[in-house]
Amino acid sequence: MHSSDSATLEPRASFLRRHGWLIVGVLAICGATAFAIAVLLAHGGPLQMDAAVYAWLSTHVISPSLTPAVVMFTQMSGVATLIGLTVVILGAACALRRWRIGVAVAVNLAVEATLNEILKRIVARPRPPLEHRLIAEQGFSFPSGHAMASTAFYGFLIYLAYRYWRRAIKWVAIVLLALIPPIVMATRVYLGVHYASDVLAGCLYSIAYLTLLSIPIMKLMLLSMDSGDR
Repeated sequence: MHSSDSATLEPRASFLRRHGWLIVGVLAICGATAFAIAVLLAHGGPLQMDAAVYAWLSTHVISPSLTPAVVMFTQMSGVATLIGLTVVILGAACALRRWRIGVAVAVNLAVEATLNEILKRIVARPRPPLEHRLIAEQGFSFPSGHAMASTAFYGFLIYLAYRYWRRAIKWVAIVLLALIPPIVMATRVYLGVHYASDVLAGCLYSIAYLTLLSIPIMKLMLLSMDSGDR
């Protein structure tokens, strides 16, 4: 009986190893698309969950003493920060003669930014009302650019850390990097420049982008020529 159960589980485990991230990507794109459809049906207005989340934040969390720290944390996925980090990574990778890694990081971020702009123009959702905003922001609201950028950028760094770094430092780096996107997402809703559905959709779009497009293509075109696992 035990050997029969093991024989049944082995094909399932093998299937998940081969196709697990594909399944995650498909589920993510389905979830993000569901948010987009809901927003379009609401004519760009807040969804019920958006109103509930902001009402809770304004009642229990938002305060003048906390806002400066939130503004600081939101810059972890600001344009200047991500471009600066990309330049540093590219320079370090070139110095270590691993330039393909640096190029992969830069291309990953550039393609994500392009996709975000396309999606924003398709949905064309206005930002939350001015009275909710604690900082000035321009452009459309859905999906959140900061949520997409943080998930795509730091998510790609998580993949690189898993692939290239030694075990002693790898998991510390992965945990720290994984904390950044949810923190950034929370700051965007707190600051009133995005709805909760904007940041959730942005995260899901980038998960789909990483698992279905960016990482598979980078592995074939750039990272396949790098030995890795050093």
